[in-house]
Amino acid sequence: MAEIETHCPTCQAALNAAVLGGLCPRCVSGWMLADSPPVPLRSGASASGLPIRRLGDYELLGELGRGGMGVVFRARQESLNRVVALKLMHRTLSEDREHAARFLSEARMAASLRHPGIVAIYDLGRLEGVPFFTMELVDGSSLEGLLADGPVAPARAAELVMIVAQSIAHAHGHGVVHRDLKPSNVLLDLDGRPKLADFGLAKDLTGLASRGTTQPGFLIGTPAHMAPEQAAGDTSGQPAVDIYGLGALLYHLLTGCVPHNASTLDAVLRQIIEEVPLAPRTLVADLPPPIEAIVLRCLAKRPGDRYASAREVAEELERFLSGEPVRAMGEGAAGMTFFLEAASPRLRAYDLFLQAQRQHEDRGLFADSLAEVEARLNDALRLDPRLARAHLLLCEIHLAHYFIGFDPSATRLRRAEAALAAAESLGAEATELMRMRGFFLYWGRRDNAAATRAFEHAVRAMPNSADAIYNLALVHRRAGRWDQALKGFARSQELDPRNPRIAREAAYTLEMTRDYAGALKVFRVQQSLSPGDPTVQSLVLVMQLCVDHSLDWAIAGFSALPTDADGIIAKWRSLFYAWRGRTAEALAVLPPLLARGGVALGEELLLQARVRQLAGDPAWRPLAERACMVLRPEVAVEHAGAAVPLMMLATLEAMLGEAEAAVRDADRAVDLRVASGDMVLGAALSGARLIRREPGRLAVLALVGDDERFFSELKHLINIPSSVDPVMLRLDPIFARLRSDVRFAPLLAEARTPIKFAG
Repeated sequence: MAEIETHCPTCQAALNAAVLGGLCPRCVSGWMLADSPPVPLRSGASASGLPIRRLGDYELLGELGRGGMGVVFRARQESLNRVVALKLMHRTLSEDREHAARFLSEARMAASLRHPGIVAIYDLGRLEGVPFFTMELVDGSSLEGLLADGPVAPARAAELVMIVAQSIAHAHGHGVVHRDLKPSNVLLDLDGRPKLADFGLAKDLTGLASRGTTQPGFLIGTPAHMAPEQAAGDTSGQPAVDIYGLGALLYHLLTGCVPHNASTLDAVLRQIIEEVPLAPRTLVADLPPPIEAIVLRCLAKRPGDRYASAREVAEELERFLSGEPVRAMGEGAAGMTFFLEAASPRLRAYDLFLQAQRQHEDRGLFADSLAEVEARLNDALRLDPRLARAHLLLCEIHLAHYFIGFDPSATRLRRAEAALAAAESLGAEATELMRMRGFFLYWGRRDNAAATRAFEHAVRAMPNSADAIYNLALVHRRAGRWDQALKGFARSQELDPRNPRIAREAAYTLEMTRDYAGALKVFRVQQSLSPGDPTVQSLVLVMQLCVDHSLDWAIAGFSALPTDADGIIAKWRSLFYAWRGRTAEALAVLPPLLARGGVALGEELLLQARVRQLAGDPAWRPLAERACMVLRPEVAVEHAGAAVPLMMLATLEAMLGEAEAAVRDADRAVDLRVASGDMVLGAALSGARLIRREPGRLAVLALVGDDERFFSELKHLINIPSSVDPVMLRLDPIFARLRSDVRFAPLLAEARTPIKFAG
């Protein structure tokens, strides 16, 4: 891979193979300080003279650009027949361990950020000993190319930066700060949608990345767009740096000029640190005042005077586009309306898609949330029917409705198939199509064998893809291949430790194999990443209870947490107070009913009835009867999705003394999931699971007094991964009567032992 060249093809300066690996020192210096990359490949050879050829699975098709760390090529990955952008580190730099670590750090950080507004990373490793990574090839232009025609209209500039701000908010939420926002690092696809690229200067603030790769006094960022603290030499990379970068980007788009400019680097840095930039309306007189106010707040010298987050910047720009008063103008803006040119329908569609994706990631597989996400996606596709990613996500939503059982109709499955076909016809990215085809087999056809083959192919094609490995682990688990599932979850976590979805499923799998210490470790990592999330806080405390069985410690932990709008903390406190016999406190903290109807309301009523029954409050019975009325319509049609509400109904019937109906419905609930091929939820409903407060068939058998079957079931379940939580058996009053039986203590001791797998 030697680079042989006597003169730089860009500036014609003499080259020395021993200096910078044969690169031109003059051009490298310019690339590091300028706002634009070098001239792209011409006439079949790279700018450094590297002949175009094959590297491993990749055929190099041409050079796209280069910088101080490496060269970016257009390349074809032959195994998947897809064209990618391949970034290859300069060979000489790769021989330095610190430089190589920094280069791969860029890839790992970017790979952890799965967001449609961020260029996707596919693979990383070494080719002929040189570090590389491949990424999504964006066939379009960039904001730099857009600026070649002069300033951008305010509405378009606002929409573009709003989407970039949403991408930056996603990165910040995963502990990554970009630190080099500039027009050339924001690519535009063929539909004009922006995608953030080049995390080569990004900073990982989570403590999960290696430290020490930035030398003291080293200038980080492109001078024309860097924040004052960067110009002053601060390399800590706090999120406020990117808030300034968003402002500089918006300033540049609106005016066609950078906020600060001078003939020397020292002069530019001095201006950034000391001088306020010219107001945008000084350069473009007819700019609307609200967008100028947004720009200037982002460009505040003191980080504390800027917006508090990238999410706030995105919301402020959305207010501007909607004609609402922007907060940057203060209270005096109340009632002001600004009529702007109509925003591009395609950009509005893309924004709706981003909103839908964010809601789906945040709220998961709940019926009301799936319906809202579906509505947003349909709105997006009415504006832009060619938005392939929206079709793919819509396919996933249809499959979720079908698989979980909210709508197990053939019509729903046909809609999923149609959305998948639409995405394929529109040229959706190959790996995303591969993933969704696997889920169609997994959730739609319930064909675990075919889904396994599909996801195994995806893993072979993308051996470092956390998503591909995670998807395969899900299928292994559902098919009862627990050891393979655990290995897959561990590997996907290693590749993407910040992903809450992967972490949650990994921890639930460890819980079902009774490795509570391992599950606790996973949840604690998520707590460090989301310290204010009440769900994560609860999972940590409940899993700690599963480890040490100290109910008093758990109660103290929940009592120290602030209340949350969804009542998560209060529900746990109330249940645990009731278990401890502190009935007055249990009733005092019991939250009001928050759900409006359906299964969610039935679950809340069940909890209320259980706590009040333990507290001796006669109001428990009408609450239990009301819960039965709420749940019976949910289980009227027998399908897999009815299993969970059916088990709740069975528990309520057992509480109300309807023993025969309770056992019959509990058995039906388990059979529905097992018959659907879902061994995971089938096993969960068979036991009694603390992590989700799911009573399960064991609780029903205990309540109706069928002791023989209870012990038979318990003996069976403790030998397989299931939802038998020993802490529930030892502490939940439902099982109090059975603890005096001589069979109970030996089985409880056995149930506290983690399940081991051969090999």
